[in-house]
Amino acid sequence: MAQNTSVGSSFLEGFLRIMVFALVIILIAIPVCILLDKLGIFDMLGWQF
Repeated sequence: MAQNTSVGSSFLEGFLRIMVFALVIILIAIPVCILLDKLGIFDMLGWQF
């Protein structure tokens, strides 16, 4: 299957995989940061938002 794709298609597929990975990391980080804020971890570290 990979032999029939052009260089542009494989580049686009790789780029989209990276973008989806970055989106998943961001979507996981948002509730984690909210939870850490509610638990007061950021205040213990001295981070003021």
